[in-house]
Amino acid sequence: MFWFASSLAVRLEGLQARRLSSPLHEARIEQVRQAMLAALDKSGDERFLALKTRIRLAADAQRMWDLRSELMKSLANDQGEARAGEELRLITGMFRDLLPQGLASGLAHHAGSGTGSRQTKKLQESFLNPK
Repeated sequence: MFWFASSLAVRLEGLQARRLSSPLHEARIEQVRQAMLAALDKSGDERFLALKTRIRLAADAQRMWDLRSELMKSLANDQGEARAGEELRLITGMFRDLLPQGLASGLAHHAGSGTGSRQTKKLQESFLNPK
């Protein structure tokens, strides 16, 4: 019975997130999407095409959040684990206030400051300081 109640709570949370969606919220999701794609674009490798497609087609921030592990794996294979971790920390910080409460609870632990790529940093700065 517990699983049913928690499943229902997750569904209601998702409905609430969709209902609260605003143009600003959608713009922030798009910035996260662009940062994820920019991190993959540096390699110029076609083997990331499937992941890029899934990122482009992700319907919301939660779906993109779920793609972070695959993004980390791809970046680590291409750039090394340390560099990939820096990129992912920058991108993870961009998810702040975009996720349902249950997913966002560990966000402060995951996000941090790393060196990351210049392009990812630029996207993160525009995200944190909208004009």
